[in-house]
Amino acid sequence: MKFTAVAALAASIASASAYTVTFKNQCSYAVWPAMGKAPNGAVDPSFAYGAKLNPGESITWGVDNYALGIRGWGRTGCDANGANCATGACNGGMVCNDAGITAHALYSEYGYGDAGQWGGQRTYWDLSFVGGNVNIPGRLSSTDGASTTCTSNSCPTDQAYHIDSDHAAMRSSSISDNLTHTFCP
Repeated sequence: MKFTAVAALAASIASASAYTVTFKNQCSYAVWPAMGKAPNGAVDPSFAYGAKLNPGESITWGVDNYALGIRGWGRTGCDANGANCATGACNGGMVCNDAGITAHALYSEYGYGDAGQWGGQRTYWDLSFVGGNVNIPGRLSSTDGASTTCTSNSCPTDQAYHIDSDHAAMRSSSISDNLTHTFCP
């Protein structure tokens, strides 16, 4: 698959009021990253991306600074159409139409927040596998240097949400800092 057309589309989506999320595959196997939107668990199909990354490849997608309920995750063992995945499966094939609600994977999550006196407008982000598992080890990092890492052998609650109340896993960055989700860090 040629990524030049996908990269050009992603670049056209990114604007002055957006940050980017880069998915980087450092695994020895192919990963099918996906992104979707489900604020408060309600799927919003207006935001959905998917691709296949071979080892060493990456892709970047733009996210509006004020978006809520954005999530990204990786899938493994998918067919040529990005469907029938062994882990991280979703409805819709390459581009998921369900925001990965039932993917049961390690998610990276992003959303706008205005914390007033505690930092003002920020992008809040985390890793989470509430109700699922760590299907692909991952690291989520921001251009400000903050990061969080979760592997199947080491994933404490200050690095990723295991249950809904693991708030020590939450990070925040300036509203337009870019983020990178690395598979197999």
